[in-house]
Amino acid sequence: MKTIYFYDVNTKSFMYSDLIKDEVEIPVNATTIPPEADGRGMYDPTWDGEKWVELSESDWIAKHKNDKQEPTAPTEVDQLKLLVGNLVAENAKKEQSIKQLQTMTGTLVAQIAELNKGGK
Repeated sequence: MKTIYFYDVNTKSFMYSDLIKDEVEIPVNATTIPPEADGRGMYDPTWDGEKWVELSESDWIAKHKNDKQEPTAPTEVDQLKLLVGNLVAENAKKEQSIKQLQTMTGTLVAQIAELNKGGK
């Protein structure tokens, strides 16, 4: 699984992230490069085709000074996207656990077979 970061096709502004399987092709309006600078989040990240570019803090404050701060409830679609993302991540963890258990089982079977050879 890999995380991809979607941006608006027209404005190139960051929209959201999602998980996809490694073998799935990355959509044209997404990248695997996270929108962060020096390990921190960015102010209004915009994709320039190679990297994310951000507004300065003062430009961001000026741009958003008149924004209403009323909390909004997530839409059903947003809730479903979050649920699906969580289920995909949970499934990936379970698949990894199964692979580890299969490896451990194979090792134990080989060790038991070796012990049985020595005991005869």
